[in-house]
Amino acid sequence: MRRLLLSLLVLAFTLPALAQASHPFTFEDMMKLKRVSEPVPSPDGKWVIFSVVDVDLEANTKTPHIWIVPTAGGQEREIIADQDADRPRWAPDGKRFAFLSTKEGGSQVWIADFDGVAGTVTRTWKLTDIATEASGELWSPDGKLILFTSNVYPECDDPTKQDACNRKKVKEVETSKVRALIFDHLLYRHWNAYKEGKRTHIFVIFAQTQEPDPNLTLSHLGSLPIDLTPGDFDSPVFSLGGQDDYAFSPDGGEICYTSNHDKNPAASTNNDLWIMPIAGGQARNITADNPASDSTPLYSPDGRYIAYRAQQRPGYESDRFRLMLYDRKTGEKKNLTEDFDRWMGTYVW
Repeated sequence: MRRLLLSLLVLAFTLPALAQASHPFTFEDMMKLKRVSEPVPSPDGKWVIFSVVDVDLEANTKTPHIWIVPTAGGQEREIIADQDADRPRWAPDGKRFAFLSTKEGGSQVWIADFDGVAGTVTRTWKLTDIATEASGELWSPDGKLILFTSNVYPECDDPTKQDACNRKKVKEVETSKVRALIFDHLLYRHWNAYKEGKRTHIFVIFAQTQEPDPNLTLSHLGSLPIDLTPGDFDSPVFSLGGQDDYAFSPDGGEICYTSNHDKNPAASTNNDLWIMPIAGGQARNITADNPASDSTPLYSPDGRYIAYRAQQRPGYESDRFRLMLYDRKTGEKKNLTEDFDRWMGTYVW
């Protein structure tokens, strides 16, 4: 009897406490959760850096920061807290990593010097200062160059005046009293972002702060980023996320990227893979034989092949993606997943 009374007393005190502690999961609770993305292991395998987004409901903002965690076990912690920081990417030597930040001049590429023993950032500095902003940074295999994308005005196509031309146009838009937008062709908007007469292009810039390495044979580069994909085309094409639509070759001598050069890209899914030498030259289409989409190129470590995703039905965005292999020596293409009845998403070599 005593045991029964004791159990009843414990239950009587416990139930109100449980009822008071629990509550339905609310929108506010969801906004308090940290959003984790972009995990990247360090070249030596000892660390993983990743992006964490914090939501401030009162300020109506979402701010990314970069965190780190040791792979051997230990507590994760924030390593860039004094500015927003997103999309971390390790340099090949593991002594630096690049990231995106809007701290100065909109979205720009920044570099963080990294102490691999302590797992701390010793210095951060801004690499790019481009009026049309920068995103999608990617290191060259030797760590000397960085690719990035920017939405630029295609009519600013003179390499010696491109930066000044884009800055002038950006300034005119910012100071204009007219807020209306005029469009004379598709596509003019993706989701909530208007194109505003711009095209996405791929740029390359030296990753060092010192004088350029003369062995890179890029005397035309100087201290400014160079547009590798000029013209009235999006290179790379619009993407909803996933793998990058551009990649460095293992020797750093060329890039492969996705672009659609059809006369009416709004009614076309004919994305093709193009090859462009870093030192400059003519871009070459390597998937012109497929009128459907080819995208997300990735070189094999030995440089012999380029893997990519491809569809077979032109104009059909929901067609199944196959994993393809392009032989750089012979030009032969091979379908690796025709018998696999699933979409191919992201992949690695």
